Amino acid sequence: MTANADVQIAELRRRLAGGYQLLQALVGIRLRRVTDPESRRHLTWLSDVTAAMTLMNRRIGDAGPVDFAAYLDDAAGFWRRSLEDRGVRIDVRAADAAVSETQALPLAIIVHELVSNAARHAFPDGRRGSIAIACSQASGGVSLVVRDSGVGAGSLTLGDGLALVEGLVEHLGGVMAIETAPGSGVGVRVRLPLTGEAVH
Repeated sequence: MTANADVQIAELRRRLAGGYQLLQALVGIRLRRVTDPESRRHLTWLSDVTAAMTLMNRRIGDAGPVDFAAYLDDAAGFWRRSLEDRGVRIDVRAADAAVSETQALPLAIIVHELVSNAARHAFPDGRRGSIAIACSQASGGVSLVVRDSGVGAGSLTLGDGLALVEGLVEHLGGVMAIETAPGSGVGVRVRLPLTGEAVH
């Protein structure tokens, strides 16, 4: 790669980072003026997803696979700060998990949605607990598990968050399974092919 190309890539990254920061600032301004709970929920979601995209943008290299384990370490700090006053612990176990650029950003959003869902629904009435994220490569694919120690349920319907996750997993040619029982938390397993090619 030429020095000129390196400069152009660095400039593109800088502009992307600036764009994400501006979007977060705009959402923050709107949040200060919006009182409707549903509108606030959607704007908060947009702010959080933008934060996830900002963190991933720092990890995407010039070419080749993205170190998703390193991204999870970065993101864990964000989630721990968000949950520190609620007594919810974040545990991350990520072995070598290199994913393609086409997988990296959707997978970051998938993890963010699963952690956010757990934080929002698993620990009502001040209940304490933990959310565990595990990611690894195995037999030609990427395996991701997000499990909480919360209240669980007899069954789950796909609300906005899980429906988005399911759509992204299908887009990447993967499969998703949900495990839950009353009092036993919720676990979501995602498996993606290493190719990361989208299914159209």
